Amino acid sequence: MRRATFAQKIHEQNVDFFKNWLCETTPINVRGGLDDILSNSIPFYSLKELQLRHSGSKLADSISFEDGVVIRDGIVTLISNDNPDILEASIRSRPQFVKLIYQSVSCFPTALYEAYKEITGENLILDDLSEIREFYEHCSQIDLWTAQEFCTYISHCSPEALDFMSEHPEIDFMSEDTKAQQIIVRQLGDLLPGRLSRLLLRPDLYEKNLAFLKAAILGGAFEITLLDRDNWEKSSLNPKKGMEWAQKKGIEYHPVLDELLLDSPATPTVSSGYTTPYLEMMLEVIRELEISRENQEKKEAIAAIFAKKLIDHKLTPPSQKLADAMATLVRLPESQQGRAKRKG
Repeated sequence: MRRATFAQKIHEQNVDFFKNWLCETTPINVRGGLDDILSNSIPFYSLKELQLRHSGSKLADSISFEDGVVIRDGIVTLISNDNPDILEASIRSRPQFVKLIYQSVSCFPTALYEAYKEITGENLILDDLSEIREFYEHCSQIDLWTAQEFCTYISHCSPEALDFMSEHPEIDFMSEDTKAQQIIVRQLGDLLPGRLSRLLLRPDLYEKNLAFLKAAILGGAFEITLLDRDNWEKSSLNPKKGMEWAQKKGIEYHPVLDELLLDSPATPTVSSGYTTPYLEMMLEVIRELEISRENQEKKEAIAAIFAKKLIDHKLTPPSQKLADAMATLVRLPESQQGRAKRKG
């Protein structure tokens, strides 16, 4: 058996931490919850504080108050505590809070993504209104990326954000001095264009990936559409080929890029256009759990999700028998005999 690397052990510890965190019932406010989430993926105070304030602003824009309770999509997520500052509101449901925050945080901890799936049985998915989805959808529609663009996208940045940083060399984004950090946050609040605040400025991650990418390009280990050795950052590459390389090398980019660039072709629709709520629900679960020939989830876990969805959608009276039948139909026949594979 191959011994786990140090990095793998740390990742496993982080997954365990977040599993415990998701199940914890101790009261915590939004600021504390965001701090727990962002501390795992953002090592620098000023960058984390900027994202924390932005996330709080997005929460305030997308939720509604009803009798002191904060509701989004019909789900009670926060309790307002009679405080107008959304960052001081209490988190009612940590899993629902994570689902909410995922929509506006680009550098999301991979360990929390995995822990959420293990605890809830669902994948975190960006909804159609997510600004993060909007940004990456725009990126994915470009036919060719320069090496610099590719590196920013897998580093949870944008080319514009990097340009902004280069235009303000006086700002030490990664300063560890407490007094300087507060000044930096104020400077960023005044200078940073609103359209850039949705993405983290991760110069540390960009520089790390850039060195790796440069070695791969100049060493001929990377498939490039147009190579410019004199200005290698302007070399062009196919986005899909770029993401396949990043995936192979274990670079932890935003998972929505897999969906947009590496997802398998959509299943052809029935020519008549006919469908049913049950069929749509089954396709929805297949997408959420990433069920495939290689990834056959346990029937019990799938049935539990169908049972919940049947209640939420109010299609029929609650029926475990129907949930079990739907769980059977989204799995391969051989999975009933235990011959099909499961992911991981």
